[in-house]
Amino acid sequence: MAAVIAAVVSAFVHPKRPAWYYVEDPDVARWQITVEKAKELIAADPVVLVDARKKDKYDEEHLPGAILLDTDRWEDSVEAAVDSLMTAFGRPVIVYCDGDRCAKSADVSQRLREQMGLDPVYILKGDWRELVSVLPSAE
Repeated sequence: MAAVIAAVVSAFVHPKRPAWYYVEDPDVARWQITVEKAKELIAADPVVLVDARKKDKYDEEHLPGAILLDTDRWEDSVEAAVDSLMTAFGRPVIVYCDGDRCAKSADVSQRLREQMGLDPVYILKGDWRELVSVLPSAE
């Protein structure tokens, strides 16, 4: 019984214990931006917003001026948005999708950095709807 207690205590307090929780990929985490930081960035400079969700969700609701880049229809999405993407050079890009667990925004941001050479390309961590209040109306 003492060995079990020692093992349990060691599992929680040992300095080299394994992580018992999800650990974010550092390559993805370095590009994440909170809603608060995104608001500051939008207030300071023009940014390019990219919606990484499916077209039907984009059509229902999206941030004013956001570019649709759906990973399932990548080539078509990029072709349709090529003129808008050209304005992204030299500007910060913020990619969003549905919440923190949505992997599409990380995929799209990586593709924009690697395939198009855009920099910086951030992944919004948080609810994109919170940015509506700081954006000028478009459409």
